Amino acid sequence: MIQPADTPQRDDAVNWFIVQGNQLLTDHDGKIPIADITRFPLAELEYTAKIGELEGMPAYVLVWPKDVTVPDGLQWTPLRQLLLVSDSETFALAGKACQVHHFLQTHQYCGRCGSETVQMETELAVLCPQCDFLCYPRISPCIIVAIYKGSDILLARGSRHPEGLFSILAGFVESGESLEQAVHREVLEEAGIQIKDVRYRFSQPWPFPHSLMAGFTAQWHSGTLVLDPSELIEGNWFALTDLPKTPPEGTIAARLIATVKAEVLDAS
Repeated sequence: MIQPADTPQRDDAVNWFIVQGNQLLTDHDGKIPIADITRFPLAELEYTAKIGELEGMPAYVLVWPKDVTVPDGLQWTPLRQLLLVSDSETFALAGKACQVHHFLQTHQYCGRCGSETVQMETELAVLCPQCDFLCYPRISPCIIVAIYKGSDILLARGSRHPEGLFSILAGFVESGESLEQAVHREVLEEAGIQIKDVRYRFSQPWPFPHSLMAGFTAQWHSGTLVLDPSELIEGNWFALTDLPKTPPEGTIAARLIATVKAEVLDAS
């Protein structure tokens, strides 16, 4: 559990995840976390919270003020860039740190009456002192699904994907939907096909800015591929033995593609 208003002592061994927006303070090689609290006297003044543990030491988030200079030898590194250079455990904590900051930045005023909120000291929440509205961090559920047909897998590229990078289909869960209903709807809307054998596999928090990805695999059932041009630039069925550039290791998309590849090719 996150413990807001919790600041370690100066002689405590701590892993610091220092955030400003969706960036973290790193060394010039992009390494996080940072361990030396004596370099960050702001920890006694600014928002800190325990967000977990890493390698046997507690991990803390520190929200860095915009008007304070970064110490020599350190730099701001975007969270997405850290995905490529961090292990999964470190990246998960970095993402959690950024989500804490995003929540605090976007809930400074009450959504019910507009009054200024105050941060709770016993939990990660903000309270409106005027109408007593208590607000917790938002988590947006999404589905992501790897669809295969025989020994081929469906991959597509959206407008936000880097040039040449193909991934699997994903989308947000709508109000009143189950995860499985969202899978069927998103696939039909984005690709124009029907699927079967929808199987939940695993999940991953995705801090851009506050999603929780539920990962599935499914088989093509019927229909001809027709991509939604408002969502996807290009896409097609690709042989599992000859894939284009796909998301990097550490992403749930990469794990789902690997799952399908292993199961289909092992069975053939």
